[in-house]
Amino acid sequence: MRHQDRGQEQHLAVTLAALLLVGTTLIARELVGLWPAAGLGMGCVLAASWGPAAARRITVAVAVVQLRRRIASHERESQ
Repeated sequence: MRHQDRGQEQHLAVTLAALLLVGTTLIARELVGLWPAAGLGMGCVLAASWGPAAARRITVAVAVVQLRRRIASHERESQ
């Protein structure tokens, strides 16, 4: 795939995401009111931007806990 094609696909993905966000926010505004809808829209943006970093941190934290348990178990068995 050429670089230009990838850029166009990314542009299309961002455009579709923006349209979905705006549409969802407008529908939510009619259903629940302005401020809850604004909170929903902002929450979606924050989740999309912070989600991958949070997932990596959680994965690393779980791996560290598992490694510590294995080390402690190995130390108990060797004694």
